[in-house]
Amino acid sequence: MAVDLMDNKERRRLLAKEEQTSLFASVCSWSIKDILNDDLYKEKIKTIPDRFSSVDEYFQCFVPHLLEETRTELFSSFKSLSKSPVFQILSVETRTNEFIIDQDFHDITLKDYDAVDKSEKYEPKCGDIIALSLTEERPRIDDLNPLLLGYVFSVYGNFKFSVHFSRSISKDEKRLFRSGVFLMTLTTNTRIWNALHNEAADSTLIQSVLQETTSATEQCFSCENDVDGSDLDRVLDIIRSAKLNSSQEAAILGCLNTRNCNHNKSVKLIWGPPGPGKTKTVATLLSALLKLKCKTVVCAPTNTAIVAVVSRLLALSKTSTLERTTYGMGNIVLTGNGERMGIKKNRALLNVFFKDRVSKLGKLFSPSCGWKKRLESIIDFLENTEAKYEQHVHELVERAKMIEEEKKKKKKKEADERKKERSEKKKEDDESVTEEVEEMRMQEVVNIPTFGEFVKKNFNGLREELGFDMVNLCTHLPKSFISSRDVKNMIAARQALHRVRYFLMENSSRDDFKKGGFRYNCFNRLISVDALGFLCLLPKCFGIPSLGNFEDIRKFCLQNADIIFCTASGATNMNPARIGSVNLLVIDEAAQLKECESVAALQLPGLRHALLIGDEYQLPAMVHNDECEKAKFGRSLFERLVLIGHNKHLLNVQYRMHLSISRFPNKEFYDGRITDASFVQESNYEKRFLQGNMFGSFSFINVGRGKEEFGDGHSPKNMVEVAVISEIISNLFKVSSQRRQKMSVGVISPYKGQVTAIQDRIGDKYGSLPDQLFTLNVQSVDGFQGGEEDVIIISTVRSNVKGNVGFLNNRQRANVALTRARHCLWVIGNEMTLALSGSIWTKLISESRTRGCFFNAADDKNLSDAMSDALLDDVSSSFRSFSIRNDYGRRDGW
Repeated sequence: MAVDLMDNKERRRLLAKEEQTSLFASVCSWSIKDILNDDLYKEKIKTIPDRFSSVDEYFQCFVPHLLEETRTELFSSFKSLSKSPVFQILSVETRTNEFIIDQDFHDITLKDYDAVDKSEKYEPKCGDIIALSLTEERPRIDDLNPLLLGYVFSVYGNFKFSVHFSRSISKDEKRLFRSGVFLMTLTTNTRIWNALHNEAADSTLIQSVLQETTSATEQCFSCENDVDGSDLDRVLDIIRSAKLNSSQEAAILGCLNTRNCNHNKSVKLIWGPPGPGKTKTVATLLSALLKLKCKTVVCAPTNTAIVAVVSRLLALSKTSTLERTTYGMGNIVLTGNGERMGIKKNRALLNVFFKDRVSKLGKLFSPSCGWKKRLESIIDFLENTEAKYEQHVHELVERAKMIEEEKKKKKKKEADERKKERSEKKKEDDESVTEEVEEMRMQEVVNIPTFGEFVKKNFNGLREELGFDMVNLCTHLPKSFISSRDVKNMIAARQALHRVRYFLMENSSRDDFKKGGFRYNCFNRLISVDALGFLCLLPKCFGIPSLGNFEDIRKFCLQNADIIFCTASGATNMNPARIGSVNLLVIDEAAQLKECESVAALQLPGLRHALLIGDEYQLPAMVHNDECEKAKFGRSLFERLVLIGHNKHLLNVQYRMHLSISRFPNKEFYDGRITDASFVQESNYEKRFLQGNMFGSFSFINVGRGKEEFGDGHSPKNMVEVAVISEIISNLFKVSSQRRQKMSVGVISPYKGQVTAIQDRIGDKYGSLPDQLFTLNVQSVDGFQGGEEDVIIISTVRSNVKGNVGFLNNRQRANVALTRARHCLWVIGNEMTLALSGSIWTKLISESRTRGCFFNAADDKNLSDAMSDALLDDVSSSFRSFSIRNDYGRRDGW
């Protein structure tokens, strides 16, 4: 048996070798025919098993699916070339670098041209896959054959970037390329590929997720009596101040009790249905771990999801013992795509953003202009203001003399040239000016400042620079390198410097602010007793090892951080040399993450414990290929662990939905195990703004006269439902405006065609309102996962006599749609179609009738008129279409 296992392992290694060493290398082996071939990997796509016998089997089972997903994305890009970002090429040059000798590496310089549509203009980013063409026009598929792909690995502004080509090109060939097109971003898939092929990975924790194991989910008996009570006491104030419910507290305490266990590996699951205060629970847990200095990596599927968690943690961290400081932020690091995270618009995120921190620490510890140099400069200035002033005046006078000498030389040269033409004249009087008068004249020429002006200007410049440095030191240095005493001294020093600033504002222009004057003597006493006293307490160095380059600073930041945030795929950058040993992994929104995306995070160095937070009853990760989806490629690690018997801790109180909204999904998806928080039961929000409206907090609105249409992309739309929704939104806007009541409205549909139709109908009618009382958000169900609004309107679209609801039948998608509303949920659809579908929507129709929440849109005059107008427009459109066809028919001899 051992021999067989070894043979299988060897075969898998050979297969992996055949599939090349990188994902891009595999992509390079494809022709256009391969990319368009849906059967390319069909024989290799096997259903992902529920259990695995080895880590090697675990890694290799995802590889064919990842290749097929990549191929499918490229296929989709080829089908939509007419809408893809394009660029025109100025030059293609072989990359000259002593470290790169491969002729497949090139620098591409783009032409600066104005695209018709800004969205069509290509902006290069690392990880992009592009294709080059010989034509100057927008490339078509035929123009890209033979295929030349480029992988972007360096970007220099918007017009130059470096690529690795899929094949070698000759000097003559590279001169022929005229344009190119963006196809896809390969970054995430490449990171997953690298994690699946990482032979040096730490697979300690991965062993515990291969199959069911009791030790992975239960409390370690050896540690039950070893829990450090002092640790618990240190974080109890954090837990109590968060005012958590019992299920939230139990989730946090359970995690804290296992984080230090060295006897077992553990993977804990926290089940977070819609609205259970999950983000608050995670943030409170992280706040406790931060206080305990437990090295933790926090992952999520997307940059947006990561921002939600880190923002909540930062909000909790505002209650610092050092009021109004950002002390302690140096122990938190946020990595990821700053543009997608909206870093520049969020000051709080900038305080922990990795790239920004590396840049600021690089400046702070620069030998030539860093913190030490600036601190010494301001101390030196305050201790020697008279000498600095005299030196400044002397330098100005000397400079003026030099300027005057140059002028004299120039005049003499001009005079010599005119000497023969001019008669002898008497020497000018200024040649006999005494040295004293000359110096006075020089002072007038250079406009020498008064002593007060000089002190004020130079002090303010030094004070401002040092103030920025103090803030950055408090913010970006980990607590182990800057003590709370240092921070308090910095606060005191800043206040003292502000007092000096105010004194100079009031007194620097007075006549007696000069040597020997009363106000100058007051200034000297102020700086010697107050400012210099505090400045001399500040450390010039912080015991930081030499930070010679940016890589040293990166390592310093990551190795000394207690909480590191990144996307799951971004964990591939967290190698042992850069990050050190990790105690705990927390994956938020874990059920939205493909299991293979979790692999990189599970390989973190030294990792023994992981916490997965999610809800497998909501939408999973997006899978582009149908065969891969059928093979469970989109299934999450969270879902598979639940399937094979791992326990999950339920957060059983929901804080989002009014009880009339939560009643149906609670019963249908969660077996009635969710309790409504007291404040959602007592809410009277609906009564305040729905008076006179025919709908209640939860309603089904029957639009029986609607007609589903299939437009481009085969995504259906229903223009009668669009008309009804437009009328309802208009009414809600009037209520909000008349009563000056804040209201957020979300419109959800499972179909992109309907989302587009609604957006086109609404336009920007409700956008950019000055008081922002009324906000409107129209998205697909998938785009709304994780979101919530006061009022949610669901457009189900489908309308046919067969009860065919297709895509709408997905229970996870239905769950997300039905659980986004805080106060009002209105479902719009065709009663007969949904009732005959035999799906969850059949049950919803029945529920709404039983509860008296069923309404006919035709019973409301405004909605009835809107439907009639939509039907007339549809008939007119059909008639015009028929007339055109008939006209063409007559031309053809009908």
